[in-house]
Amino acid sequence: MALEHSSEDAYEKIRMGIQACFPGSELPSFYQVKRLLCDFTGVTSIISHMCINSCVAFVGPHADFDTCPECGEPRFDQLRQIRGNKHPRAVFHTIPIGPQLQALWRHPESAEKMHYRRNKTQQILDALLVNDGLVNTYDDIFCGSAYLQGALDGTITPDDTLLMISIDGAQLYESKESDCWIYIWIILELSPDHRYKKKHVLPGAIIPGPKKPKFIESFLSPGLHHVSALQCEGLRIWDSAHNRDFITRLFLFLACADGPGLLTMSNFVGHQGKNGCRMRCPLKGRRKPGASQYYPVLLKPNEYDVPGCTHGDVNVYEIGPSTSESYVQQLNYLLQACTHKDYESCRLETGIVGPSVLLGLQPHLILSIPECFSSEMMHLSGANMAALWLDLWRGTIECASTDNRANWRWSVLREQRRWEEHGRAVAACKPYLPGSFDVAPRDPSLHANSWYKATEYITWIYSLCPALLFQVLPHDIWRNFCKFVAGFRIMGQYSITPTQLERARDFLAEWEYEFEQIHYQRRVDRIHFIRPCVHLTSHLASEAAHVGSPICSSQWTMERTIGNLGQEIRQPSDPFSNLAQQGIRRCQINALLAMYPELDLSREGANPRASEDLGNGYVLLPKRDKRPIKIQGHEAQIISEYMGQDGSPNIRRWGRLRLPNGQIARSEYVESQKPLEELRMARNVIVSD
Repeated sequence: MALEHSSEDAYEKIRMGIQACFPGSELPSFYQVKRLLCDFTGVTSIISHMCINSCVAFVGPHADFDTCPECGEPRFDQLRQIRGNKHPRAVFHTIPIGPQLQALWRHPESAEKMHYRRNKTQQILDALLVNDGLVNTYDDIFCGSAYLQGALDGTITPDDTLLMISIDGAQLYESKESDCWIYIWIILELSPDHRYKKKHVLPGAIIPGPKKPKFIESFLSPGLHHVSALQCEGLRIWDSAHNRDFITRLFLFLACADGPGLLTMSNFVGHQGKNGCRMRCPLKGRRKPGASQYYPVLLKPNEYDVPGCTHGDVNVYEIGPSTSESYVQQLNYLLQACTHKDYESCRLETGIVGPSVLLGLQPHLILSIPECFSSEMMHLSGANMAALWLDLWRGTIECASTDNRANWRWSVLREQRRWEEHGRAVAACKPYLPGSFDVAPRDPSLHANSWYKATEYITWIYSLCPALLFQVLPHDIWRNFCKFVAGFRIMGQYSITPTQLERARDFLAEWEYEFEQIHYQRRVDRIHFIRPCVHLTSHLASEAAHVGSPICSSQWTMERTIGNLGQEIRQPSDPFSNLAQQGIRRCQINALLAMYPELDLSREGANPRASEDLGNGYVLLPKRDKRPIKIQGHEAQIISEYMGQDGSPNIRRWGRLRLPNGQIARSEYVESQKPLEELRMARNVIVSD
């Protein structure tokens, strides 16, 4: 019996496998297979009641409510009962993580992968002794000072299980209201080349829509309560690789989310507040006279006298993130407010709305708040900064009545003709971007406002624009933009050396200061040019030193999980229930494959059918010639000399070659079969004497 991981017919394959193992037995039903997976793996779901409008979950303090405290809708169906019991109008599923973690240790192959953190920690500590306390490279979360300090002082022990939670909202359908929220668990005990793959990413809960939850903390409660219980009591593990029993503690190391998602876990005011930095740094925002939204402006505007915002220029090198001690002091200050007016004043000064839901976990088994909240590189690079550049170059950013777009030297793509020319130039680069660049950017003049992907924005802004905008942007503005790109490209690397990190910090610091001088120019009517994403770039280098390379704690895994779970929906009439069942099925299949890796057709080390292993990590992949062909001329002579043979050799041409780094190179033989506009070139020729 073999399984394609999380395929839509996984249950059918299990049914057929059971019959193959027990000839003559009756073929089990799908219900029996589901029950078997639940009993065998121990993976099931917790079903909780919720408001029909997704306002609140009826758990915790709302457990005994019969109506929604927000919208007043009844909790139970007034016309339906099952065996005398009330029937809830809506439910959601939480998938406990404990049984899934136990399954990962129940086969020696899977258990050995779970020893990565222990081995990596020892390697880093050995390197610190040799390098006078400096790491060689920031290539994982464990290279950061936060983890190393916890490992050295005993806060984090070798038997602990480190987790990262990631939450985000998703719209299942473009054409209708279909919002839902999903959170997942990422197991940091696994190496980076395993932990972000589908088979090891564990869905935690599917929160149905179509409306956005109003008290999302209540939906997080069942899953976090389960984690808190395991933190208190411990989780018994059998390590099959070393044949030992031990008790593990669940340590929540990082919480990853975009801006709206972060507010669900942090209970901060958001980016519009006076203290709106997601890293809780001490920078105070500035606002326009009479406006309520604050912006993280470093340079004080000219002739500016707005109460509470008149502090002087801020040195970007002196900005640092907040500490847990500062957070606790500010939270206590907020909680001492006796009246609503006092509360609003304290909220403005602290940037805190209330206690974080993560404070319900055991305080010694979580990286302290706000340090556990990541900078979130994916949305910063592929959405927020991309939108800012597009608005500036197109001249679509808000223009005050006292300003004039004609004076904006940077809006070089404001004319439709130049914008279309730039779009065609971007699209023309597609054949020269190998498949390893993921999705090639489409013509932004045609598609930038219609589901343009984050990867398209990133390739367009950070790979193509430095060249395509050369001598299009004014030279000083182009140089400033290139500093930004240089710093961001370093911060987007998986592995960053300390020297590179220092360069990135300098590039981004210089860029931010110059950016304000070029675009904002200390003008009150341009304060809104300095969006929160501009300020967040100044934290990237310090965050890498604190919790490792930002790419290791970004939302890419969450976005990919939303995408592939959404693709598995097979009941458009009830997508949320179907999505929840797909999440449960995935967790069960993941647990089964961890316990029996031989069932996994996609397991590592297995080469595709009809491939040829050349050794040293090189594998020839189809397509290939069906029959050998005879070659003539100089080509035949060179190949014959290389092979040490006489005569014209017979050869078979292969189309693709998998390299040791996992990338696929293609030969001219297979690429020449496609027209240029459909081609993604992936061949390189090295000429040497």
